[in-house]
Amino acid sequence: MGVTVDSGNTPVGLRARLVEAVRHHGFGPPTPRWLGFVGTAFALSGSALIVTTAAIHLHLWLTGYRHVPTLGVLFLLQAITGFVLGPLIAIGRYLVLLLAGAGFMASAVVGLLLSATVGFVGIHDDLSTPWATPSIGVELAGFVLFCAAAVISAKPLLRTR
Repeated sequence: MGVTVDSGNTPVGLRARLVEAVRHHGFGPPTPRWLGFVGTAFALSGSALIVTTAAIHLHLWLTGYRHVPTLGVLFLLQAITGFVLGPLIAIGRYLVLLLAGAGFMASAVVGLLLSATVGFVGIHDDLSTPWATPSIGVELAGFVLFCAAAVISAKPLLRTR
């Protein structure tokens, strides 16, 4: 299936738009300036929340979770990933990074909710454990911010040409 090109050498078609979306950086034209500002604010706030949840998980790992089989390793990996991903998103603001941020936050919420309900990797906690409530609040807020930023970033790419 070939990609057609209009007279301005702009790729047309779903595949071309998906490739463009992955390579799309920030909130430039044709996004209105005010909407680009909002998208940037959402992305930067979400980045700060990723670093916050990374700090929470590092703190929990240092105060005892490192001794919990499997979960301790996951907490450390989540902390390291968050300390790397947060600044990457803040600097790049590529659509693919915004989506990665949303996925990161969503996976943290799912892991916590599984642990609090049916159990996760052999651990069955509840939401009264230390840092559970602040953690889920930070992660849900980050998820919402990244989803909103991703929609703003992708909007110009998804319009019909």
